[in-house]
Amino acid sequence: MILWAPQARAAHYEQLGGYPFVLVGNPGTLSDPDVTDSLFNAASRGIRFEVNRTEMRADDPFAALYTEKIIPLLQRDDMVLKGLIVRGAASPEGGYDNNRRLGRERTARLVDFLTEQLTEQERTLIKDNLRTASITEDYQYLVELMQAAGDKDSRLVGGIVEACGGDELRCKEALMALHGGRTWARLKEKYFARLRQARVLMWFVRKQDMIAAVQGMEPTGIATDYFARELAAEAQAIDTLTLRVPRLEYITETTRRHLIALRTNLLHDFFYMPDFGFAPSVNVQLEYYPLGGHFTYNLGFTWSNHRHWESQQFFQIRDLRLELRRYFKGGGVHRGLFIDAYAHGSIYGIGLTKRRGWQGEGAGGGLGLGYTLALNKQKTLRLEVSAQVGAFVTRYDPYVYGNPVTGTEDGDYYYDYVGNASRFHRRNHQWFWLGPTNAGIHITYDIIYRKRKHKVLGVTTEKGGEL
Repeated sequence: MILWAPQARAAHYEQLGGYPFVLVGNPGTLSDPDVTDSLFNAASRGIRFEVNRTEMRADDPFAALYTEKIIPLLQRDDMVLKGLIVRGAASPEGGYDNNRRLGRERTARLVDFLTEQLTEQERTLIKDNLRTASITEDYQYLVELMQAAGDKDSRLVGGIVEACGGDELRCKEALMALHGGRTWARLKEKYFARLRQARVLMWFVRKQDMIAAVQGMEPTGIATDYFARELAAEAQAIDTLTLRVPRLEYITETTRRHLIALRTNLLHDFFYMPDFGFAPSVNVQLEYYPLGGHFTYNLGFTWSNHRHWESQQFFQIRDLRLELRRYFKGGGVHRGLFIDAYAHGSIYGIGLTKRRGWQGEGAGGGLGLGYTLALNKQKTLRLEVSAQVGAFVTRYDPYVYGNPVTGTEDGDYYYDYVGNASRFHRRNHQWFWLGPTNAGIHITYDIIYRKRKHKVLGVTTEKGGEL
């Protein structure tokens, strides 16, 4: 079936049946079609690419179609290639600079494919009539795919794209923040694969019309060539496409995006140690949330300073911790299941009785698993459980209350050292631990937000305009 393309029809072009990316000029047509973005997106076809790749797949269906059907058209004597447009693009996930590179290289790859099986004369014909462009992140095509699928968020996403005025970075930031990242994750799963491609649209005119124009003659207007016969045979199957674009009214809704959250571990806040008793600590952790992706970055500090001079008991800890988390749910959601890797360093002084006390420094690292659950509608308050395993190595010295030689309790504390005092040096002892290292029941609250974003909501009116 042949489909009319509205913009092409205005310039007297028709789509070749079965090959919508090939436009054929009606008898007497010499001017180029008015190829808008909407026409290109609706009619063009091409090759798709894997994520972050620019090489063509051997089984790409466009390859066989072009080789078997389109190259013979280029070699016909009664038709002349008048022009073609090639555009390559990347899907929005990943870094913007890398996507710009992918768009350029995918455009070049399709151009190479279109010409590599042709003669030198045919290659020259294509390159002389070629227009190329690369699109870093093709949000306009995304919207059109959503509209074609009847997607419930197509008007909302379309409004955001239009409001961004071609600023792809701004558009990306707004879409990633939409509905807390849930919409971005859904778009990635459903549509992004179709955005990783390079596509072509080409048009032909009749050779006799070009000769007539050169000779100053009126075109014959007689449709006797292959294309005219095929079009005439399918004339009853021609439909007129009227694209109706809803007119949108815009309202804004204020939203916020978390940047830094404050976390505390309740197990540390209400810590109880056998032989010592209740020993709460100040435990804080700051988590930084990038705009998108799976990873967050954490800095934590634990401070405990319990000193019971009358019973010679002490619990003093200073611990600094760095942690990298990877949430399984992407798109900047940062909730649900996660894994982490951590490293930390500590200094401590712990005394349980007059004869049992230790002072030292240590460091360690390991891996962990956890789960984060929102506690309020805004998802700014969250509950988290986690457990970690790893290694910890420390160098330390035991200390005692009173003179360890004479046994006199003189009010001072001494290193508990056995041996020749002349050979004493600090941190005579070392201890290594491999196994469980931490557990947590955490409360997390967002304390710093990114600047306020605006979601653009499209409200459809009954009237619409035609393209």
